[in-house]
Amino acid sequence: MPTDEIAFHIQYAAVHAIGGGDPTADAAGVLRDQRVLAALREHEGGEVVVLIPVTESGGVLALDADDRLRFDLSVGRLQELFAARALQLRIDTFDDALDEMDSELDDAFGEAFEELDADAMPVDDIAGYDATDDPEAPLFAPLQVRVAEFSRRGPWAARITAQLLGADVDYIEHDAWSAYLYRTGEPHAVVTGGGADGAVIELNVPEDGEAWVEVSVGSRTEMFWPNAERTTTPALNLDDITDPASAEVYRRMLAEADGTRDELRALASDATLDADAAHRACMPEAVGGVVGERERLSAFVAAFGVPDVLIARALAADAGAAAQRFRPRGWPAVLGDLLVGGMSETTPLTRRDRPIARLARMLRERPLLGAAVSVAELAAGVGLARGRSRLGRGVGVFVVIDAVVDLVVWAVRMRRR
Repeated sequence: MPTDEIAFHIQYAAVHAIGGGDPTADAAGVLRDQRVLAALREHEGGEVVVLIPVTESGGVLALDADDRLRFDLSVGRLQELFAARALQLRIDTFDDALDEMDSELDDAFGEAFEELDADAMPVDDIAGYDATDDPEAPLFAPLQVRVAEFSRRGPWAARITAQLLGADVDYIEHDAWSAYLYRTGEPHAVVTGGGADGAVIELNVPEDGEAWVEVSVGSRTEMFWPNAERTTTPALNLDDITDPASAEVYRRMLAEADGTRDELRALASDATLDADAAHRACMPEAVGGVVGERERLSAFVAAFGVPDVLIARALAADAGAAAQRFRPRGWPAVLGDLLVGGMSETTPLTRRDRPIARLARMLRERPLLGAAVSVAELAAGVGLARGRSRLGRGVGVFVVIDAVVDLVVWAVRMRRR
């Protein structure tokens, strides 16, 4: 069978030593002996995660003596070989794992769940429950996450984000990009004004656990974990494989095992993205991926065109002084600030050089001139409102109202200068 027509999927299998201990060396030995095109990931909690390519017919992808692909090794036989070394190789489909988990939970806690559902068990009988505690207090403290949202948005959405999350949001600009920096333990969605704002690349760095990136384009959001495959290492030495076709299958399997490349290619149709650079930030280090946890996060975000200076500020433990800091002040104050901010804040950074945006920025820098324009607008509105035409009088009333609002805004801006 031609190597480019081989259909297989990657099984993420768990391995642990039946007698306890670290199973890494023995697991790698079995895979090397059978010349399986597998990979191992750094173990946690006494387990090893093994990536095993399995064909549609249930054969494990391996090499023969001439380094050509063979398909005569079954999953069952591979499990027997692991068992011979006092290892348990557990390969389950996702549905099987869920079914087994449901069954185990039902066996262990089914009766307790039924009693709770029937209100037969008072809550203060539950172990660990303290009736003197605040009943409205959360059972678990939320995990704090450092968040950086990179986009082409101005400050307006930072004001809204601060109010929605009840957190301070630092706003920084560089070139035509901005960064919103804040900490939160609450799930949330990004605030965007539409397609003109472009993609929002949200970098999430939790206090404990793996950092991830969410990319939002319109109503679509994709999630990526650049460091998930960082320590994945091949069971066989790629350079020792003499058959080029087999080596290429193995290399592609290692590089594309998690399906990230396909997701990035699909995303590139909606967002400006160097898909190859982003994929290198997600590939295992052993097969050419970016080296280092922080470096991988930085490279992934940079693939969207985000300036390095903003990424460095976001990844720093202390982001330093920000151009602006927005605090939650209540919705009336936020709406007032948005009105005072006007077009200068709501215009996407990529459109700030357009004539109308430049005019709005120029007037904001010269509030007296802006107030004079509003006075002229007020006079014109009054003139229209006194005319004979019903349509003209209606337009005049709207112009007068707009002018009065503008004058109030200019007064507030002059007072804040």
